[in-house]
Amino acid sequence: MAGLAYSRIIITRPREQNKKLKNKLSKAFLENGIDIPIDSLPLLEIVPILDKTLASTFHAALEAADWVTFVSPNAFLKSDQLLKNYGYPWPAGLSIAVVGGGSEQSIIESGLEFARIVKPSDVASWDSEGLWFELQKVQKDWDATNVVMVHGDGGRTYLAEHLKGAGANIDEFAVYQRQALAIDDPAWQEFYAQYQLQPNMKTLWMFSSSQAGNALIKGMKELQMNNQLLQLSTAIVSHERIHEKVSQLGFGDIKMILPGDDALIKTIVDALKREL
Repeated sequence: MAGLAYSRIIITRPREQNKKLKNKLSKAFLENGIDIPIDSLPLLEIVPILDKTLASTFHAALEAADWVTFVSPNAFLKSDQLLKNYGYPWPAGLSIAVVGGGSEQSIIESGLEFARIVKPSDVASWDSEGLWFELQKVQKDWDATNVVMVHGDGGRTYLAEHLKGAGANIDEFAVYQRQALAIDDPAWQEFYAQYQLQPNMKTLWMFSSSQAGNALIKGMKELQMNNQLLQLSTAIVSHERIHEKVSQLGFGDIKMILPGDDALIKTIVDALKREL
């Protein structure tokens, strides 16, 4: 085990998603005889927008919706929190569209009663473009269709533009905000302490959003960390937009994989097993 090229693995999803991913990775490492620290550095904090008027308007839109789309697991989880916080139930029998498997899993685990969930059939197309392609196969005519779209503050517009262009009526709701992890957060401080002990450590990073890259650079500047850490390290990304952002950060190596935890865990396990 001492011969592993990587000193540590850094996972950068929001806090709750990091917990789930760390558990999955730890189990896979145990099954494959891999012993390497997994550090949680949730570079983005997901802050719910809890507003009574928003909850009321959102619930009314759901009652009239033909489709509801969620751009991420957080889009569903924070909308669920919003409704519950003000005592509004989810309407039964919703037709739901999601970008990828993580959102689908979050909805199923919640116990929500829905009519159907649609997501891109090809894992390589787990994005807004892939979802629009899939939705056109499910429904040919979108004229006057009521679609509720749920995302974070400042979410992408691709799907909304294409649905509007096809004649759909769109109601968009931002149910959370993204904030860079505070520099005094224990996660940042623990990572910085480890960096001071091993300034030349080679780390393996996982990114599932381009915004996390911005938060990483912001934090490193505040802590006066030099870029050598990233030059020595590898980043794993699952989308071209994330690759574009991470490539600007100075990583020595970037690996592109398919979206989803299965592909991520397999990539990491295979890479580490080759070093044993």
